[in-house]
Amino acid sequence: MRRLAWPAVVVLATAAAMNAPAPAAQADPAGNWLLSYSPRGSSSEQNYCIVKIDAKGDKATAKVVATPPNGQPFTVKSATVTGGRVSITFSNGPAFSGVTGKAEDTILGSFGNETIQFRAKLTRTDKDEITAAVTPGKAVPEITEANKLSFKANSLRSQARFAKDADKKKDLLAQADEAAKEADEKVPGLLRKAVAAAADQPIAIDAALSLIELGAKADLKADEARSLLTTIGKRAAPYGPDYTRFVTVQAAESLAGVKGLEATAADALRPLTKGFTDKEPAAATQVKVFTALKTALTAAGGDELKEVDGRLQRLEKRLDDEYNATVPPFKPEPFAGRKDSKANRAVVMELFTGAQCPPCVAADVAFDALHKSYQSKDLVLIQYHMHIPGPDPMTNKDAIARWDYYRKFHPGKVGGTPTTLFNGTPKAGGGGGMPNAEAKYGAYTGVINELLEETTPIKLSGKATRTGDKVEVAVEYAGVPAGGETKLRLLLVEDTVKYVGGNRLRFHHSVVRAMPGGAAGKALTDKAGKQSVAVDVSQVRSELTKYLDDYAANERPFPTAARPLEMAKLQVIALVQDDETGEVLHAARFDVGPRGPQSE
Repeated sequence: MRRLAWPAVVVLATAAAMNAPAPAAQADPAGNWLLSYSPRGSSSEQNYCIVKIDAKGDKATAKVVATPPNGQPFTVKSATVTGGRVSITFSNGPAFSGVTGKAEDTILGSFGNETIQFRAKLTRTDKDEITAAVTPGKAVPEITEANKLSFKANSLRSQARFAKDADKKKDLLAQADEAAKEADEKVPGLLRKAVAAAADQPIAIDAALSLIELGAKADLKADEARSLLTTIGKRAAPYGPDYTRFVTVQAAESLAGVKGLEATAADALRPLTKGFTDKEPAAATQVKVFTALKTALTAAGGDELKEVDGRLQRLEKRLDDEYNATVPPFKPEPFAGRKDSKANRAVVMELFTGAQCPPCVAADVAFDALHKSYQSKDLVLIQYHMHIPGPDPMTNKDAIARWDYYRKFHPGKVGGTPTTLFNGTPKAGGGGGMPNAEAKYGAYTGVINELLEETTPIKLSGKATRTGDKVEVAVEYAGVPAGGETKLRLLLVEDTVKYVGGNRLRFHHSVVRAMPGGAAGKALTDKAGKQSVAVDVSQVRSELTKYLDDYAANERPFPTAARPLEMAKLQVIALVQDDETGEVLHAARFDVGPRGPQSE
């Protein structure tokens, strides 16, 4: 079996940190400890809480005794002290994992979850209160300037999106382009200086990661990439194997997507897999590592690709089965039916969400549960993905246009994710984590059931037929109100998209891929009529790929190279909407399949 050469410097930096035995416990962990963490790119420390640990042998208990002023209350869910490792999980989600060392007053580790990890530490204290949320640190000027330049272009583009005046929007976009150009020219050099200036400091990890994420923009070569990986490994090692693995994978994921650096990414990832077992680390962590390794090997070559792919498929199936068995964490009830026999108006629920959005979990899971409760003749479900708070590969131009459309009518209520609209009106807003999903489901069904008692004179019918990648759509409408600004809009949606983003949801449903005929829709000047549209799915894929590639190059990089564009099972949704008010008057969904048309 041919394998790519492993540069010794990368292997030593990574393998030593990952495979070395955990240090023997040197300090007694009992007592009060201040838990603090450093956000990426910052030398300051966020003071999270003070915990009191009681430990006897391998048994430990812990409780929160203080939080910063105005902080939300939370408790300790579990605590362990085993073999020099200290682990504390909190009721609100994040966890601390650290390693005891010779220092009696400090335990270094990581803080976060599967999605994000920060450098963190427990510092022994005799206090039982926190007076300040932040402990300032010594800033690295080059990192501060790089962050400022990187933020400027994104800020200007955000302002442009909210600008109503066309000339003002144009001016802001021009400024954003100039700011992006300046950032492209200056940020790589600033980050290189920061890595050198802070080489013996933990913040060098952040500078090295940011430089690696720039990839081609930074004109990275293999030798420099390996040097940056070495810096990351050395500086991360004192914070324990969990943090070391996290930042190594983060770096390698970015390198795997850069032409010419795929082999370097593979070299960094292989050592991480050596200690993997069926139980350790968690399957989700293993999938993250093997996915990045597969991406790297696909481009760089390597006989182990088949083996890696096989292990990845087995892990993915295991996680899919576990997910489907536990999500939603409640039993959706079938809709009992409309009370008014004359009621015929379909309810349209539109959800704006993001795969990188943890507070969207409750909304997304409740949205998925609605598929189990209602038929599409009663409830038409539509999901748009946004780059909020981070890049999302299911986002597209038409979804953003739809977002901007609703912001025109509801500027104070459509501004973040998750946002839910029912028949074009924002209702039942807000989100939360998985534990809040059932409550969101109840809020949604309350709105839906009331709206289902309404009638409409509008009739919609149609069919959608697919041959290969060619989809023919025909829609007929009648009973449209005379006058006004009534529009017909068509949406091409994918039934199920598998993509694991920052919020760890594995499947997304009724995801809008495009709006055939345009997001602006077709004006309906007659009470009755027809509209036919031809859709080339291969062209949709091509346009989406170009959009995502352009976004990654000009805005922000995606967390992984994944582009979920299978589009195997599609539907077409027809909306009749009043463009004077934004109200959706009626809707229908048509399944698309290779065996011919199906209509509802």
